[in-house]
Amino acid sequence: MKSVVVPFVLIISMFTVAVFGQKAPVNKKIINSKATSIKALADLIAKTYTKPEERLEAAYQWVTHNIRYDLRQTNSQAKSLTQAEITATAFKSGKAVCEGYAGVFDSLARLMNIPSYLVSGYTRILGQVDATPHVWVANRLGDKWLLSDPTFGSGAMVGNRFVAEYNPAFLMVLPAKMIQSHMPYDPLWQFLASPLTHQGFIQKKTNETWDLYYKSHADSLRTFLSLSKEEQYKAEHARIERQEHNFQAVIQRLNYLTEAIDIASYNNTVRLINSISATFNQAVGAYNEYATSYNDFQQQRKGKIKTGALQQADILLDSCEKMLLSGRYPPQLLDEAKKIQKSLFEFQQKVRDAK
Repeated sequence: MKSVVVPFVLIISMFTVAVFGQKAPVNKKIINSKATSIKALADLIAKTYTKPEERLEAAYQWVTHNIRYDLRQTNSQAKSLTQAEITATAFKSGKAVCEGYAGVFDSLARLMNIPSYLVSGYTRILGQVDATPHVWVANRLGDKWLLSDPTFGSGAMVGNRFVAEYNPAFLMVLPAKMIQSHMPYDPLWQFLASPLTHQGFIQKKTNETWDLYYKSHADSLRTFLSLSKEEQYKAEHARIERQEHNFQAVIQRLNYLTEAIDIASYNNTVRLINSISATFNQAVGAYNEYATSYNDFQQQRKGKIKTGALQQADILLDSCEKMLLSGRYPPQLLDEAKKIQKSLFEFQQKVRDAK
């Protein structure tokens, strides 16, 4: 049985900005590269530059010059693609929304051994909060966290069309500055000692922070990243829910997390069932080995009965039972779990009778 993956697909409305940042010198060798894969491009950048800051800037330049905002994707029905598929499509087609821009930049950074993570949230554009989900990138350089948004750095919407214009203002931005325009759903990704609340961001009340929250909870990014995907979803959901969350963008994220928790739990259960099935098959193999040796001995009075194989089958079945009891089974997998339980019980009896 295969796991089911339902990614968080974003329908992104492009920001509307009339004023562009100052142009920075670009490396034409990099932006005109004909690299056929993200790995090849990362290798080229790594050979050209040695400092992490220079490598990130080169990656940012390539992404912002070679990917164009996909207006049709913005207005079309979202397709269920994984982040890896979105990233690959963006690199190959040269068109994307924010997930694609951020995905390529994030992949380049990782391939150059720069710690990199995708950050989900919403933004403030020209003073107005936009509830549309958005994605940008966090990178750790030494002991500093810096944030980059290659989507915002590639150009802007002017009327109903996208105007490509390189804007370096969204490259390696300090968290205290980025929070003015980019609000992560999860306060962990603000990288601030006193994270701003959603209400504080929306109403521009910088004094509405989470000082007490962080003093009384042991949450940290390192701990968060060590969790399973399901536990990460639960932790983020709990942090967001402790705040006021009547803003549409936050409600949407909570709804997504609730669904994601259910999906992650389902996938974990599928993996557990697959593991039980594999172990059960090993037990069957061990029992068959014993049975063959027993039959040979009975019929031909030669050889040796492999009692060790029978003992191994019993141990494997005990392991199956423990795994089965550890699971939490959603309704759609309950019948499957009951079938496994029945087969397991019957085979355990057979093995124990043989013993």
